Amino acid sequence: MTEYEDASVAESRALQVISENAPLGVLSLAAVLEKGDRQPLIVDLNRWYYDFLRQEPGGEESADGAPADFAAWAAGRLEPLPVDVFGFSTICSSYPLTLRIAERVKRAGPDSVVVLGGPQASVVDVASMRAFPYVDYVVRGEAEETLPLLLDALDAGTPPTGIAGLTFRTGTEVGRTPNAPVIKDLDGLPTPAFHRYPYIDQCRDVSIELGRGCPFACEFCSTNDFFRRRFRLKSPGRVLDEMRKVRREYGITAFDLVHDMFTVDRRKVVEFCETLLQSGESFQWSCSARTDCVDDELIALMHRAGCRGIFFGIETGSARLQKIVKKRIDLHEAMARLECADRHGIKTAASLITGFPEETMEDLRGTTAFLMDALRLDHVEPQLHLLAPLADTPIQRRYADQLTLDGIYSDMSHQGWQQSAEDREMIAAYPEVFPNFYTVPTPWLEKAYLKELREFILVGIRRFRWLLIALHQDSGDLLTVFDAWRAWRRSHGGRTWRSSFDVSAYYAHPDFPEELFEFLETAYLTPASRPGHPGILELVRLERAVRRLREPGGGTPGSGVPHLLPGVMLHRLAVDYEQLIGCLRRREGTARLVDGSSTLARIAKDDGMAAYVSLSGLSVRLLELCDGARSVAEVTEAFSRSDPDTGGVDPKKAGLFGLEVLRQQGLVGV
Repeated sequence: MTEYEDASVAESRALQVISENAPLGVLSLAAVLEKGDRQPLIVDLNRWYYDFLRQEPGGEESADGAPADFAAWAAGRLEPLPVDVFGFSTICSSYPLTLRIAERVKRAGPDSVVVLGGPQASVVDVASMRAFPYVDYVVRGEAEETLPLLLDALDAGTPPTGIAGLTFRTGTEVGRTPNAPVIKDLDGLPTPAFHRYPYIDQCRDVSIELGRGCPFACEFCSTNDFFRRRFRLKSPGRVLDEMRKVRREYGITAFDLVHDMFTVDRRKVVEFCETLLQSGESFQWSCSARTDCVDDELIALMHRAGCRGIFFGIETGSARLQKIVKKRIDLHEAMARLECADRHGIKTAASLITGFPEETMEDLRGTTAFLMDALRLDHVEPQLHLLAPLADTPIQRRYADQLTLDGIYSDMSHQGWQQSAEDREMIAAYPEVFPNFYTVPTPWLEKAYLKELREFILVGIRRFRWLLIALHQDSGDLLTVFDAWRAWRRSHGGRTWRSSFDVSAYYAHPDFPEELFEFLETAYLTPASRPGHPGILELVRLERAVRRLREPGGGTPGSGVPHLLPGVMLHRLAVDYEQLIGCLRRREGTARLVDGSSTLARIAKDDGMAAYVSLSGLSVRLLELCDGARSVAEVTEAFSRSDPDTGGVDPKKAGLFGLEVLRQQGLVGV
């Protein structure tokens, strides 16, 4: 868990969904310990953090009367637990917080044993133990064999110096045994101890491990170091058995199948999909893949077998950078795979990174262009991240003596907007332990520019997707629009940034879209500067109106009374909306749109996103009658009297049918 200074950010739906994931690695270790007759107790700090945010005023306070921070609060809850060994899983973004909690646990119970594991501690093990004396051991890499041996040694009071994969103390020195061999037979591991997870009944889906190890060697990635590049898969039958067990015991049928590179072996993927299909059982699942390790036929098979989500790491839209960072995927093929997945309705994440040391403005344009092209696909959610020099990756090693702590933090592991003062002190004092909070040199690009561009694009995707596409298509390069926007803001007294956190806060604020719309209407899309673009202006006016309209429909909805549902708004456009979006999908100009009009219904969603429904004239007429005062009979009667062209169907029956369609579309409640 990463601390968020602004509770409203932590309470966002996106972060809550992330926090609901059961901790698969910890549960796998718990299952192994159970086989050895041990009684592990699982603590999910994600869930505890939300308990901390929601605690009643007047709860636990520090000595000076101020509210306790989360580290102190969590340590206070850990202290009375009946355990003598505390094992902390670690990732880069929350490593400072993990260490602060561990320090407080050790202070409260000096005889307790603190063990760290997971990706971050594994690669900065010696530096961590030298810097933080309260850490007793680091279990490196895959821990299912090493951790039980360590606990056996602690029970027996014998030195653990012969246990592979362990970093330990010998007096004032730090010792380190050779790496443990990878676990070759993953089928031999027990099913993760989901029954030990106290929140399993609240999970919407569950992670199940497909396998481990990635044979590729991307310059920025740490996965291949942790799993040592040894590609392994569980057998299809074993994975299916785990899915069946979770469904039987918890009623869950949706799964995130965890493997960084599941599709490397095409034959194994086919075998897995055919096993699911032959079972006749219905499961939905998501996975990760490389675009050059799937093809259209395989994607179709995966979809038939229940695949509903794929994460694709594209990394850069520059063919030059693809070679430099050793990703080496063909960008045309990558787009073709995204288009194929989109045709099947598979939700795909297309992940891109900016801020590589060798990256130029031309490379950045390529990445932005790829992202905008992916954005035209309905089921693709592009991501844009700032590069983090993850510990012990080739990029981090190459630039270790040139890293800069400039406050422009990467978001690659769900980092918060701010760190506590204690975190900042730790990060500044030990760059070798926390390199991911630093930045590599980018001689050709300004880091602050990249940070602001990322916020501009990602907030734009979330709030006005098709407007962003239209601006990119109209200009030929979204960076041109972004540069003009930045210049306009400066000339109109726009605020200056004291830190990168100010940038994030501004773009998350309602002021951003309002000011952007003003720029577009008064400066960028004026007849003098860019004539003949009524479609784009209509999109601007649509988005602006949506933010100002109040929910329509008066009266109090009652039984049998059709009414517009909360969050539904109607908006009339001076162009044909479907024709406009079709032009943008096909990358055609919008200046030659024929005269027309259309009416849209906007449906607000819980996650802050929105869906648009283009309405026929008959649907508009029905919706206008659903004022919360008329009954169903009165609505259909009034509809029939308006002389609608229903193609010979009885108008009252057509009205009833139309109301049902509107209800199914989420526009009308009765």
